[in-house]
Amino acid sequence: MAALELAAFPQPWNRAQLASELALASSLGLLARDADGVLAGYVLFRRILDEAELLRLAVSRERRRRGLATALVERGLADLRAAGCTTAFLEVRADNAPAIAFYERGGWRFAGRRSRYYPDGIDALLYRRAVVEP
Repeated sequence: MAALELAAFPQPWNRAQLASELALASSLGLLARDADGVLAGYVLFRRILDEAELLRLAVSRERRRRGLATALVERGLADLRAAGCTTAFLEVRADNAPAIAFYERGGWRFAGRRSRYYPDGIDALLYRRAVVEP
């Protein structure tokens, strides 16, 4: 996961951060592997009462634009719905147009902005989605 994280994000989480998140009882992490067992993608959510936050979503360059990210997010939302969640949130870099388009196509709706949220001064856009049947 750490290698995929490094390739996917301008400010990647390190191994310790990933392990710490996955160790939480409120964490939901889903992995997708290729037929040869290589990690192709993952999604991390954190659940708090009836809400969840999509923390991380990464897909290897070779597997992008083939539906894997959508499948990971939808499976995560289904698991969260089964656990009683009704709403999910996420933050996305304001300069990440492909990710913004992906989330908007997936039913996520703009909910606000956090100015200068990221270490490099880029704003975070907040998105919300009801956790409902697809």
